Amino acid sequence: MKYKIIYIFLILTFVKTPAQELSNFAGAFVDIGFGARPAALGNAYVGLANDVNSIVWNPAGISSIKKMETAFTYTKLLGLIDYNYLAFSMPLKDDQGVGAALIVSGDAALREYTLNFGYSRKFLLDSLFIGVGVKLRYASFGNNSLNSEDYLLFEPDEISEGMMNQVKGSAFGFGFDFGVLYHLNEKIKVGLMFRDIYSPLFWDSKVDNPNKKAKGKYSELIPFEPTIGTAFKVADQITLTTDYTSVVRKDVSDKLRAGIEVGMLKIISLRGGVQYFLNNEKDEKYSAGLGLNFGAGKERRIHLDYTFMMEEFANSQRISIGLEL
Repeated sequence: MKYKIIYIFLILTFVKTPAQELSNFAGAFVDIGFGARPAALGNAYVGLANDVNSIVWNPAGISSIKKMETAFTYTKLLGLIDYNYLAFSMPLKDDQGVGAALIVSGDAALREYTLNFGYSRKFLLDSLFIGVGVKLRYASFGNNSLNSEDYLLFEPDEISEGMMNQVKGSAFGFGFDFGVLYHLNEKIKVGLMFRDIYSPLFWDSKVDNPNKKAKGKYSELIPFEPTIGTAFKVADQITLTTDYTSVVRKDVSDKLRAGIEVGMLKIISLRGGVQYFLNNEKDEKYSAGLGLNFGAGKERRIHLDYTFMMEEFANSQRISIGLEL
């Protein structure tokens, strides 16, 4: 019973605002940080972006990937909300690369789908990489049902009335990203990521009760977020990363992120990271992770990554499996 009450509270917190009121805040399609490796680095990945996760972090990095790569990541945010992330990238001729990623999250109360496409090309003797990303979004909400036997605090007629007034509907949208990655030298890279340059969402909501009205049809923008990142190769097996994100909406703070990756024996990677929100609250996030990569045949390599995220409300884990072809 306790967990179901908490679940209802969280659904109301994260769903009610975008579904019923024009909020100017991306309560839907929240970027939780995808991929176990980037998450272990505190989500400081814009300046590194050298694997299949580049599709969502900085599409400029796609053309730096030498082989076809695919990866799947699973996490349960707050111990309640499932997130599934599948990504694929491949090199093309003439120093180009393409990739795609699918993100599926939530349940019948709010289920979201995001399909990302990325393209990148190298310039200036492999020093400059430029990439673009296009994303398509779809959501459905309010399709969950309540069983009176599971909610003993409420009478059956109260549950029926609540279902009649439950807001339901769908949303669709699209978005554009632009990324740059520049190799200053063999040790230092600088990246720029302009996420959601223009990303509208078009909502359509309704209720079954003929005497009530929902918001109906309306639109809002997922806020634009510019990020600058760096990657510094301190030694052959040690890399430091940093990201700074300047947000454009007033109710969210700028973010500073940092991470470290230490390789061992060329098959093991130890990672750690931190995220600071530049405000007066104690809402930092810390992460630690482990990566393994090993051969699976003559040309193939398997990547296994695990990350433990220490967050304010509830800790979470991310598990990834990837393959180089």
